[in-house]
Amino acid sequence: MTPVLAGPRAGATALSGILAIDKPAGMTSFDAVRQVRRIFNEKRVGHAGTLDPTATGLLPVCIGQATRLVDYFHQQNKTYRCTIRLGERSDTLDTEGEITTGGDASAVTEADVRAAAALFVGEIEQVPPMHSAVRHEGRHLYELARSGQEVERKARLARIDSIEVTAFRPGVCAEADVTVVSGKGTYMRVLAADIGDRLGSGALLAWLSRTAYGPLRLEDAVTPEALAEYPDPATALLPLDSAVMFLPRVDLAPQNATMVGRGQSVWLPRVPDLTAGNQCRVHSADGRLIAIGEIAGNLLRPTKVLNT
Repeated sequence: MTPVLAGPRAGATALSGILAIDKPAGMTSFDAVRQVRRIFNEKRVGHAGTLDPTATGLLPVCIGQATRLVDYFHQQNKTYRCTIRLGERSDTLDTEGEITTGGDASAVTEADVRAAAALFVGEIEQVPPMHSAVRHEGRHLYELARSGQEVERKARLARIDSIEVTAFRPGVCAEADVTVVSGKGTYMRVLAADIGDRLGSGALLAWLSRTAYGPLRLEDAVTPEALAEYPDPATALLPLDSAVMFLPRVDLAPQNATMVGRGQSVWLPRVPDLTAGNQCRVHSADGRLIAIGEIAGNLLRPTKVLNT
């Protein structure tokens, strides 16, 4: 994994790139960002997609110029491994909250769980949980929840591409292990509770790990603790285009690359197959990602120029 160098900036490191962080349980996503800032001595650090403190797994962390690409991660699928516990409920929908007894799940079978889960595949609506970062009148819902308030939340569209039940353990409090592939804005805690409601037993999310996010995989990730021990942490950085691999690629000759770097549009003799609307990622002749652009006919217009 080779670091991608950005132009120098006074008072800060010249490194830009993406880290695949393996977040341990008990650490907030912001804690992970804070550790990366300290390791790299870089203020421009942000993550793509919050993981709850109890959750583990893949957290993309963007450094330097890569922070401008966070929104492109949000457009990509994520894969989760979850354990859903039937027969219990929680005010936070997971094990962090106050757990109460739900309905007896001893009659629930693996086939029942599969059938209930299948109802949530596709475009669905989810009501954000009170213990979430969604804002209500300028305040996070979790702040209101901690002060004992509960407010009405509007349902939001979410997308689930697949749910696979990989194991089932029957009982009064049964457990189902599932693998979920989802799009932006999907709450696994809400999914677990909704499946439990469908089965009549109630449910909570007992365990969660994110194993993939776009092109990133958990097996290639590094914990913050291990990263701090690297002789050169920059060797863990992935290229900027790791955030936008799903966009079709356009390679430009030096003169056109210079024009795009100045924010100017250029004419393309050959247009790539556009698989993500009219967006594309733009590379210079030496392979560097220099911009994100939009294509109209044969005209490429840069919409985000990267100072690489």
